[in-house]
Amino acid sequence: MKAIGAKPNKRRDGSDVYTVPVLSDPNTGALVTDSLEIACYLEKTYPEKPIFPNNSEPMIRVFDSAYMSLILPSFKPMLPRTIEILSPASPKFFIGTLSVDVPFPLDVNFDAEWKLLEKGYNTAYKWYQKTDGKWIMGSTFSYADIIVDCLHANEC
Repeated sequence: MKAIGAKPNKRRDGSDVYTVPVLSDPNTGALVTDSLEIACYLEKTYPEKPIFPNNSEPMIRVFDSAYMSLILPSFKPMLPRTIEILSPASPKFFIGTLSVDVPFPLDVNFDAEWKLLEKGYNTAYKWYQKTDGKWIMGSTFSYADIIVDCLHANEC
């Protein structure tokens, strides 16, 4: 990503990390990283089909942070299996890269982690139940619904 001029994201320790996705817009020449920033860029550049309806971008940024804090801890049990199935040369790099954000060695308690995941999804379910439609904003689809669906799809 660095070679194409993409901007790095910042880790908790302040170091740079290059991630996907990256959007290269041939119409404007823009190069945008990070899913939420890509969505904001698309909203501003191509407003015909809004995903931040009613000026909801600030609220959806808060939703993104809240939802991630509920769901991300449950990803921990997947890491040992990921390490097991990597090619022999990859675990050292994977652990070195990930250890900036996740403490190693991993102490995984599957029952506790499952309860964390269940709590996270139950909380999100309650949020949806408080709306008057099938989306987090009631009858209006928004980027908040994309956040929930994408994380769920990655866990399946």
